[in-house]
Amino acid sequence: MASDTTKLPSPVTIATIVATSAKTDKQLVESWVGSLNSEYTRRNFETTANRFLAALGKPLRQATVEDVRDALTSITADYAASSARQAILRIKSLLSYGHRLGYLQFNAGVVIKVRSESRSVAKRIVSEVEIGLLVRAARTRRDRILVEVGYGGGLRVSEIVGLSWADVIERPDGKVQLNVLGKGGKVRQVLLPSAVGRSLLSLRADADDPVFRSRKGAARLTVRAVNHMLKRVAGIAGVNPKLSAHWLRHAHGSHAMDRGATLAEVQTTLGHDNIATTSGYLHARPDSSSGLHLDPGVFLR
Repeated sequence: MASDTTKLPSPVTIATIVATSAKTDKQLVESWVGSLNSEYTRRNFETTANRFLAALGKPLRQATVEDVRDALTSITADYAASSARQAILRIKSLLSYGHRLGYLQFNAGVVIKVRSESRSVAKRIVSEVEIGLLVRAARTRRDRILVEVGYGGGLRVSEIVGLSWADVIERPDGKVQLNVLGKGGKVRQVLLPSAVGRSLLSLRADADDPVFRSRKGAARLTVRAVNHMLKRVAGIAGVNPKLSAHWLRHAHGSHAMDRGATLAEVQTTLGHDNIATTSGYLHARPDSSSGLHLDPGVFLR
């Protein structure tokens, strides 16, 4: 019987298309970070990437899935669960970016699992009664007014500590407007509830001074100091001790909508990305604000 001499086709070699000029991991990180919009985001993502590469101890192109997993375990060992999740998501993004551009032959991030966020927004919304308790439990006038401004304006903690007195505009109609530098370097105008505006003006200082200063001098409060203070106040008030400044922002959005604020008002006040381009003109000197729908009784002492 004749032997079967049929030959199998030779494997086809597929050329890898490289769509980046990056030659090193450092250059890849620079390219990846450069694709991001926000300066704040770029800085944080670059820090995470550099820590990851240092823990990896070898070029990305030589790293196995196990190497990547071990490096991530190393850099997140002392992180809170939410921070660890963010770090892992950033590295998965970096690996996907490198693979998509042909810099990496495979994407190790695909098999790296990320725990789902265990805390929903709903769980981080405190009630109007609890907001009132926080206001009354604050030990100093500065702390009380910071709680009021964070909640009444729906501000991010970075926006709170970034306020200078030049950003506080006292209008002829008696209302107080904030010039807020938000995420991605976007500026928006926020109109405060009347009671909050009056309280804020009682702290008035020179234009270049920070609105919320450290007790140790003229320096701005830090994000860490604000959240530490809020947890202390929450403990005194009997409110969830996990509370942070961002919970005030969540509460603002929820409470304002419950009291009749439109979605557009809330989006504009909170500075969410999906605001129509023309809203910059419509709200340059707002006549309405979602904060004006909040219960004024919260701020009365």
